[in-house]
Amino acid sequence: MKPFALSALLCCAASIGFAATDASPTGTRITPPTIRSVSPLGIARGASVEVIVEGFNLGKASAVFFSEPSIKARITSIKELPDQEDVRLGSNGGVSTVDLGPLPPRNQITLEIDASASAPIGPVDFRIQTPLGTTPEARIAIEPYYGESPDREPNDTPEEAFETFLPTILVGAISKPGDLDYFKITAKAGDRLVFENAARMLGSALQPVISIYDSNFAVVAQFTENGGRSVNAFAHKFDRAGDYYLRISDYEDSGSARHFYRIKVGRLPITVSAFPLGLPKGQTADIALNGFNLKTSQVSVKGEPSAEDPDAVWLRPQGVSGASFDRIKLALGTGPEILATNKASQSITLPVTINGKLLGDHQDFRFHSRKGQKLILDVNANRLGSPLDSLLEVLDSAGKPIERATIRCVLENSLTLRDHDSTGTGMRLTSQAGLAVGDKLMSGGEIVEVRAMPPGPDDDFAFTSFGGQRLAYFDTTPEAHAIDAPIYKIHIEPPGSSFAPNGLPIVHLMYRNDDGGPGYGKDSRLHFTAPADGEYIVRLRDVRGLSGEAYAYRLTVREPVPDFRLSVSPPNPNVPVGERIPLTVTALRLDDFDGAIPVSVKNLPRGLHATEGVIEPGQTSTTLLLSADADAKLDQAAPLIVKASNGTEADPQDRLKMIALMPRPDVQMLSETKQVSLQPGGRAEVHVSIQRNNGFAGRVPVEIRNLPPGVRVIDVGLNGVLINEDEQKRSFTLEALPTAEPLTQPIIVAAAVETRAGGQQNSFAGEPITLRVAAKGTQ
Repeated sequence: MKPFALSALLCCAASIGFAATDASPTGTRITPPTIRSVSPLGIARGASVEVIVEGFNLGKASAVFFSEPSIKARITSIKELPDQEDVRLGSNGGVSTVDLGPLPPRNQITLEIDASASAPIGPVDFRIQTPLGTTPEARIAIEPYYGESPDREPNDTPEEAFETFLPTILVGAISKPGDLDYFKITAKAGDRLVFENAARMLGSALQPVISIYDSNFAVVAQFTENGGRSVNAFAHKFDRAGDYYLRISDYEDSGSARHFYRIKVGRLPITVSAFPLGLPKGQTADIALNGFNLKTSQVSVKGEPSAEDPDAVWLRPQGVSGASFDRIKLALGTGPEILATNKASQSITLPVTINGKLLGDHQDFRFHSRKGQKLILDVNANRLGSPLDSLLEVLDSAGKPIERATIRCVLENSLTLRDHDSTGTGMRLTSQAGLAVGDKLMSGGEIVEVRAMPPGPDDDFAFTSFGGQRLAYFDTTPEAHAIDAPIYKIHIEPPGSSFAPNGLPIVHLMYRNDDGGPGYGKDSRLHFTAPADGEYIVRLRDVRGLSGEAYAYRLTVREPVPDFRLSVSPPNPNVPVGERIPLTVTALRLDDFDGAIPVSVKNLPRGLHATEGVIEPGQTSTTLLLSADADAKLDQAAPLIVKASNGTEADPQDRLKMIALMPRPDVQMLSETKQVSLQPGGRAEVHVSIQRNNGFAGRVPVEIRNLPPGVRVIDVGLNGVLINEDEQKRSFTLEALPTAEPLTQPIIVAAAVETRAGGQQNSFAGEPITLRVAAKGTQ
């Protein structure tokens, strides 16, 4: 969808530059335009509000793009700010020790933002366009036209409380560990006040605890976050009239400038939950609503997809005085749907989606399946706002677990260096002996696959991942692992297999799943193959043993429907004139879809070009090249549209995907090697060189993209493939593993320029290199 923009009217402009005053041995460099702060973080709808944006290289900004069409902006001033403490952000947002050159210009932009009176309450994202391209997204909140009650220190005791009048928005921060903020309000007998904290969706680190005290400083009520929802909302009824005190603190007694809050207080229209959590696509259903100050407790909803999500309806119910301040998401199904009867065991006919509430320890559903039939069982609950943290099992007709596979451990190893979390894509093992790419390993109850061997003795094993999250196989769940925990190389054998003892564990893997993997959060997803004709039981429970009216769910049992979803990175490519940049398209393969996925960029403006690509079977991404002619012109950023050959669009809900131009980059990558041929087990050397521009003299990390499974770079150092400050060329070696499959596909080499814009792509690509892996034994 095309983004909404308003070209800026410039009252003054600051010059853009490559760096500031102090000289550096690594020369100057272009830091991409970057937003570092926005103030205030909330604006009232129906008003014109002045907003200050600060960041790097925002000089000569010309347009502001919003994800919401009813928000407009005008740039009223731009000025350059004096240098502050040198901030060296690494790619992960941490502090970098690399010489990043002189500080880039630091600018302050004043925006006059107009939010229409009909603008929906909630978060709105925006980008700013500059001559260096567009910025990453920043976010503000659209709020009701209430007055703000500031965190005016000192207010650490009830006696120092800031007196406020309702309705209001409490605005402040728990600025240090142990900090407390008090506010004083007056309530009438029978008043039911609603509290909603909008700061969490703006990136606040605060885990708010809101305590209510009476005039005698006795605790009346205390509320903490509802972990099942992304918005913190609750209500309290005041039995007696009088003065009350609100105390805001952090659940872990932490505090910093990032622990901020924006808490609306009043008779707010808030939708807390809905039931059922979805409906069939194309049909109409009655949806029961639970919330505060809503106009009705039930609405009729038509199953038509929202523009931002082809698989859901986004609903904003009406309150007694206008639309609800938040939205609810209802899933759209494609098959038959029924309601759970809440009996101890309910018979179902497949395929089916069951809408229910977990009211006891567990809920059982009986179904019939034929031998060899493959089924997908998935829960949609937490993703739709339910607090349920589901656990799914498939049992036999007697309620006993069914063995899925026998796991034979064949080699023992251990984790070292540090504790490892449940998401990281790399883990450090004590030894590399006996391990290879493609091996399955098991630690605790998690099964992972080796994607790449450690490039050196002090490096991690890389495990197969998606979207930066480690993948667990056979429906096991990623876990956190302590240092020195055992990890085993395993063989997957049929159920009931027996072996001669080897001193290592044998694990019987059952049909069971806790978390479904990337995109599923706390919802479960289970693949089941019926071992025989007969009746089976699917059992649903909460992993914590919780239940109640709020624990709604949608449980779907169906045969696989292979499909895929696409995403693109970066979503706002800034293309240098006369050069090219890499653009990564990633596929989330659903229900074991393993076909080829041709992808391309559509509707490019004149002077811009893009290669086409294919996400090959067994792969999850491909790299395209975006380029611009030397005389290309683009007055306003254009929409970025990436589609597969079947019409599936990447990130269709993102209204801020856009392409912009930037000047000549600091470095140009040259692919000296044009073709690489490998046999399984063979090696080949690749040569690249760079040309530095604009006075840039820093080191250049070399990125090797679009490598297929079974091909790896083997001679990387501690910092990867790197062209040092005094070098112009580099070679590296590709190795095809003995298990590498024959194929021909392009690989991309790109030169990265390290800057203070942590996390924003700043890489410039050479021409594609054709990689050919021959079949084993051929010339």
